[in-house]
This record gives sequence, structure tokens and C-alpha cells, in this order.
Amino acid sequence: MNPKPIHTIFDLANFYGLGIEYLDLPANNAGYLDPHDDPQYIAVNHNLPHCEQEFTIAHELCHYISDHKRPRRKYPNRWLNQKYKSRNVQFFVNFQRRIVNKILPPEREADMFAMSWLVQYGGVKNLIEFNNRHPEKVWLWMFVTVDVLVRMPYRLIKGILTKLLFAQIGS
Repeated sequence: MNPKPIHTIFDLANFYGLGIEYLDLPANNAGYLDPHDDPQYIAVNHNLPHCEQEFTIAHELCHYISDHKRPRRKYPNRWLNQKYKSRNVQFFVNFQRRIVNKILPPEREADMFAMSWLVQYGGVKNLIEFNNRHPEKVWLWMFVTVDVLVRMPYRLIKGILTKLLFAQIGS
């Protein structure tokens, strides 16, 4: 039995067992993840346009994927959450924690995931509409777009080599 293909952010939320609830939230609240220990839904402000609803769902889904059924983490990388006996290692890890918290706090990590979803799967119309509504996040769009373009040749080469390998095995 094949699982249902994932084409939209709604399919991805469904894959993780999360429902989407559209609520009448204040204008400054785009949405949130169900606050219970075992989240069942992502709440989304129904007054927002579709592009912002998709961004919000992807943002909250990143929080779910990163933290669900795990102790809440203070740092994105698991090794930064550990305590080390060596003074040298502890010094290095403390230095890394300061850098990571400045560069990639959990909210920015979730924003990057959400923008990456919009860039790769959300469609041009949604992406343009979101960027027009949030010009302060254009840097995020540019960063994710460059990242996707830089990785694309490697993905293409890997895909071609994989097909060639399977073609040789099949003959």
C-alpha cells in the first residue's frame, strides 16, 4: 500500500497526523501549533490570504517536526544541548551556542523551512503575493532561492548517475 503522495503543505501536515483548524484569531496572530503534549492540529487565522496560511502551516509544521515527542530544545543541534566534561570542548560548544542562537534561533529556522516550502512547492503566485505582503522577509526568499539554485546541479547529477547505475544493473 502506497501512502498518499504529498503535493501540498496540507498533505504534509496530514502525513504527520495534524489537522488544520481555521480560527478567527487577532490580526497579529497568524497561527499556532496545538499547545498540548501531543499536538493534534495547527490553528491558522482564517482572515489571512492563502499564501500566508501556507507559510504559517509550514512554519508551525517545522516546530512540530523539530520538537515533537522530544524534550524541548534550547539549541537547534542536539550536540549543542549536551554537557561535556572536557573544558576545551565545553568552551568550544559555548562559543558555538552563542553563534547558533544569533544566526538560527528556532523562529528563524521555522521561517526558513516555511519559505523553502513556498519557493519549492508553493507556486509562483503564492510566493510573489507573500513577498509583496511581507517585504521585510525578502532576504529570506533570496537566501532560500540561492540555496536551492546552488544545490540543484548536485541533485541533477545525482539523479542522472542514479538512473545510469540502475540502467546498468537492469541490463
